[in-house]
Amino acid sequence: MEQQLNHYEFINSQTGNVICHLSVQTDITDRELSKKLQKRRAELASSNKLYVELIYWQLEGHVIR
Repeated sequence: MEQQLNHYEFINSQTGNVICHLSVQTDITDRELSKKLQKRRAELASSNKLYVELIYWQLEGHVIR
Protein backbone atom coordinates (compact mmCIF):
# COMPACT_ATOMS: atom_id res chain seq x y z
CA MET A 1 0.00 0.00 0.00
CA GLU A 2 1.29 3.45 -0.92
CA GLN A 3 2.05 5.84 1.90
CA GLN A 4 0.04 9.10 1.99
CA LEU A 5 2.10 12.25 2.50
CA ASN A 6 1.48 15.93 3.12
CA HIS A 7 4.08 18.26 1.65
CA TYR A 8 5.05 21.41 3.54
CA GLU A 9 7.03 24.46 2.46
CA PHE A 10 9.12 26.50 4.87
CA ILE A 11 9.20 30.15 3.90
CA ASN A 12 11.37 33.09 4.91
CA SER A 13 8.78 35.75 5.71
CA GLN A 14 11.22 38.60 4.95
CA THR A 15 11.85 37.52 1.38
CA GLY A 16 8.88 35.26 0.63
CA ASN A 17 11.30 32.60 -0.63
CA VAL A 18 10.75 28.91 0.02
CA ILE A 19 13.84 27.68 1.83
CA CYS A 20 12.90 24.04 2.37
CA HIS A 21 10.34 21.33 1.65
CA LEU A 22 9.32 18.57 4.04
CA SER A 23 7.10 15.55 3.41
CA VAL A 24 5.25 14.11 6.40
CA GLN A 25 3.00 11.05 6.69
CA THR A 26 -0.69 11.89 6.94
CA ASP A 27 -1.37 9.29 9.64
CA ILE A 28 0.67 10.93 12.43
CA THR A 29 -0.97 12.75 15.32
CA ASP A 30 -1.30 16.53 15.44
CA ARG A 31 1.21 16.59 18.27
CA GLU A 32 3.79 14.59 16.30
CA LEU A 33 3.23 16.80 13.26
CA SER A 34 3.73 19.95 15.30
CA LYS A 35 6.95 18.55 16.80
CA LYS A 36 8.35 17.66 13.35
CA LEU A 37 7.49 21.05 11.87
CA GLN A 38 8.84 23.00 14.86
CA LYS A 39 12.05 20.96 14.88
CA ARG A 40 12.67 21.54 11.16
CA ARG A 41 11.89 25.25 11.57
CA ALA A 42 14.48 25.54 14.36
CA GLU A 43 17.08 23.67 12.28
CA LEU A 44 16.46 25.98 9.31
CA ALA A 45 16.71 29.09 11.47
CA SER A 46 20.02 27.93 12.86
CA SER A 47 21.54 26.86 9.56
CA ASN A 48 20.36 30.02 7.74
CA LYS A 49 21.21 32.36 10.63
CA LEU A 50 17.63 33.63 10.86
CA TYR A 51 15.34 34.31 13.78
CA VAL A 52 13.00 31.36 14.13
CA GLU A 53 10.00 33.71 14.03
CA LEU A 54 10.93 34.71 10.46
CA ILE A 55 10.22 31.21 9.19
CA TYR A 56 6.73 29.84 8.71
CA TRP A 57 5.35 26.76 7.04
CA GLN A 58 2.34 25.99 4.92
CA LEU A 59 0.96 23.05 3.03
CA GLU A 60 2.43 23.04 -0.44
CA GLY A 61 -0.09 24.46 -2.89
CA HIS A 62 -2.11 26.20 -0.15
CA VAL A 63 -0.63 29.67 -0.50
CA ILE A 64 -1.45 32.03 2.37
CA ARG A 65 0.79 34.93 1.34
